[in-house]
Amino acid sequence: MTPTLAIDPGPTTCGAVLYDPTERRVLWADKAAPVGVLCDHLWLPHPETPWWGHAPLVLVERVQSYGISGKHLLETSESVGRLWRSAEAGGSDVRLIPRRLVCKALDVSGGGKDGQVRRACIAILGAQGSKADPGPTYGVTSHAWQALGLALAYHEAPPTLRAQMDEECAP
Repeated sequence: MTPTLAIDPGPTTCGAVLYDPTERRVLWADKAAPVGVLCDHLWLPHPETPWWGHAPLVLVERVQSYGISGKHLLETSESVGRLWRSAEAGGSDVRLIPRRLVCKALDVSGGGKDGQVRRACIAILGAQGSKADPGPTYGVTSHAWQALGLALAYHEAPPTLRAQMDEECAP
């Protein structure tokens, strides 16, 4: 299986990870990747980072509003649209997965706080390790944990939930 790019979007920057589901480890992580840079790498080939461009599968957390939407949420939804368009233009398969399905797949309850998602990722893959002895989540920090949770929710989900994600979350 080839690596998956998972993105926790924000209005200007995103948490992002490149996850290898076969090796079950993070290949690259960024806690604040600029939206424009991610879009460029999804759409245009970059010889210096061939693993980034044209990721066969791109997972983006879908923005959901449970009431009044503020400026931050609206700008984040615009980022989701840009990422989606760029990934499809680059030939990637895209899934826009809402946080509720991520939390369901990771068995996280109580609103799915960021710390709970981080703990679930470590429980599934193992500790980060150190620079001298890196673990499967080495280098993941801040918003990149949410992106890793997205990747794990998709790749580690039970078959029925994975089928639901494929059916409901394809744009």
